[in-house]
Parts: sequence; C-alpha cells; structure tokens
Amino acid sequence: MSDAITVNLECFGELEARMGAAALALPVSAPYTPAQLIAEAQRQFPGAADLLSRTACARGDTLLAADTPLADGDQVALIPPVSGGQPPADTAHLTAEPLDLDALMAETDNPECGALVVFGGTVRLNNAGREVTSMDYSAYGPLAARTLADIEAEAIEKFQAHACRIQHRTGRLGLGEVSVYVVVRAVHREAAFEAARYALEELKARVAVWKNEYYADGSSAYLEGTEVPQPERPRAADNAREQGPQS
Repeated sequence: MSDAITVNLECFGELEARMGAAALALPVSAPYTPAQLIAEAQRQFPGAADLLSRTACARGDTLLAADTPLADGDQVALIPPVSGGQPPADTAHLTAEPLDLDALMAETDNPECGALVVFGGTVRLNNAGREVTSMDYSAYGPLAARTLADIEAEAIEKFQAHACRIQHRTGRLGLGEVSVYVVVRAVHREAAFEAARYALEELKARVAVWKNEYYADGSSAYLEGTEVPQPERPRAADNAREQGPQS
C-alpha cells in the first residue's frame, strides 16, 4: 500500500479486546474514507470483522459518514454497538466519581415545577441467569457527552419539561452502586414521567458507553449493544475542515 495514509485508531468496548489494543495506527489505501478504514481493519483483524461491520467512526464529538474524507494522521474512534474506563471529557455528564444526586437536584430546582422524577440505575446481582460481581463502564468521552446533552435538550422540547439532567458513571462499579441518574422536572407529572422514560431509552440506544460484566465464576463479557446510526453525509463544518481556508 505505497499510497496509503496512516489513521490513528481508538478502540472502545469489546473492540479493544478483539483488536488487542486501545490505540493503534492503521495504514489505509484509497479511497481514504471511514468505509475503507473499516474494510482494512476487518482484513487485518478478522476476529473482529463481525463487530467492525456494526461499528461507527467518530472524529472528536462527530460521527462520520461512510464517505467522509480522511487525512493522514487523523484520530478516529471506533464506536461498536453501545451498551450504555476511558477518562471522561465532560464531568457534567460523565464522571469516574460517585454520582451526586444532591447536586443534580439543586441544579434542576424550579419552584414552578410540581413534578420531579428521578431514575437511578444500579449494578444488580443477576443477569440472564448469571451471578454478577461487578460492572466496568467505559465511554468515548467527547461523543458520549455531546449525545447526553442532545438527549436532555430533546426531552425538554418534546415533553415541555423544565429541566432534564443525565449523569453517567465510568469505571468499575460493585453491586448496588449507582451507574446513572436521570433527573427531570416539569409542571405536571405526565410530562415528567414521559421525559424521563424518553431520556433513559435514548441513552441506552445512542450513548457511547459500554458495559463489561464480571461474574462469580471469574469470567466476564461485554453486554450486547445497539448499533450506532451512521450519518448520511459529512456535516458542513467537516466539509469546510477538509477543504481548508478559502482564498
């Protein structure tokens, strides 16, 4: 591949185990696109080929369309199906520290609201008939934080809620420890319940968080996730970035 460029990959979730590293450099031949990047990764890492076929690519906090131009030296995150660690980029939404419900309650306090819904997710003892001892949560910080903020804004707009805050924990958590809080305030209870349910379901489907479950028999396994939707085309800002400054 004499005309190849080198793309620096960040591997998340189960991909890290299957590809043998959290970060690696991959030569990519033309066309220099995420689609070609995935194809080359599948050739070099056949044990990860099936998972790579369901993997999205991101640069910073932006998901890349399959035909987005890549440049030599680009840093690209490989985002396998999400089941929601890496150091979080935004502690307002992601943190390795125990979650602070009091802070979220104070942040969302509003005397106009008569309804408050709080959801907390914890590590449970049994899953699919297996005894769980702990759970490790990893995240791709830039994209996860941006998606959580998007979901909060969507929940507020769709259900006329006054506030929606989501905070997710990263790292190794023991039984009973809280991994996520969703806090919603609205004038009426129906809107608060609906907004909280929406936020939780969207979080599980879209946020770049992965769960590695540890069992009493000493084994572990990543939980089956949801494939991240691929964007149809590059964002305008990405096009401008590739074209460079205009004369």
